[in-house]
Amino acid sequence: MRSLLIIRDSLRKIYANYNIFLRPVLKFVLAFLMLFLLQGKIGYSPMLGRGVVIGASALLCAFFPFGFITFICGLFVLGNMFEVSYPMTLFALIVLMMIFVLYYGFHPGTGIIMALVPLAFFFKIPYLVPLILGMSAGIASSVPAVLGVLIWFILKYFSQHAELMLDAGRSADIVESFIGISESVLKNEYMYVIMLAFVLCIVTVSIISHSSMDHAWTIAVTAGTIVLAVVIFIGGAQYDNGAIGGELVGLVISSLLAFFYEYIFYCVDYKGTEHLRFEDDDYYYFVKAVPKVNPYDEDERRE
Repeated sequence: MRSLLIIRDSLRKIYANYNIFLRPVLKFVLAFLMLFLLQGKIGYSPMLGRGVVIGASALLCAFFPFGFITFICGLFVLGNMFEVSYPMTLFALIVLMMIFVLYYGFHPGTGIIMALVPLAFFFKIPYLVPLILGMSAGIASSVPAVLGVLIWFILKYFSQHAELMLDAGRSADIVESFIGISESVLKNEYMYVIMLAFVLCIVTVSIISHSSMDHAWTIAVTAGTIVLAVVIFIGGAQYDNGAIGGELVGLVISSLLAFFYEYIFYCVDYKGTEHLRFEDDDYYYFVKAVPKVNPYDEDERRE
């Protein structure tokens, strides 16, 4: 496992030295992957499904902040919905405008999380997101995470009912269809179960991982996994969700990946813990210092 830490440090050094080139490449790859998967799920617009359009859009994202990827994905969603249903497009447009105007007006800088949540759902590991956010981004990240869940359920509803919307044609009453779509999406009780699970997991993991107890991050991931399992399975039984088996598999894989993430980025040596005390004119300070694991220690001792 020490070799993983050495690889991690090597990658950090490479990124630190060449981040001016690597950041655009990472943004391009992430944007291309997300747009490609998006078109695969709701690709009803032939023009947006062309490789040139996806590549050009991803290339544009490479020269803007990460949050711009979310904006481009939103445009692709609206473009595909427009090919199928005006009411669905109107509903999605209102929701996205509320997210972009209200959220970006007060919490800019973490909008990429809203795009990463649907991406995690695509790969069947959605519960990895709240576990990592709780360790790395804190309680405030629950806001974009919840909005990401809302976006996913809108995409899911559209993909499941797109054929029916096409059959209904554009002659259907827009107001009536809009109300029906709004009620179907916003009254989905299981969506709120997932939102609650995300929030409780992020809060639990964040509080425990920021405590001073030994093995705080490992305990935090374990506690977060338990919270997710309890909320999801109770909610699934309550609202008759038929995919509990798939949810269990996704939760197990997400938990294992979260433990791997915890080991790579929060690996410390509790044997070397030191307790320090010092004071000034007003306070006494008690400090617990835990050294990070240095993967090169063995090599240095041999020398």
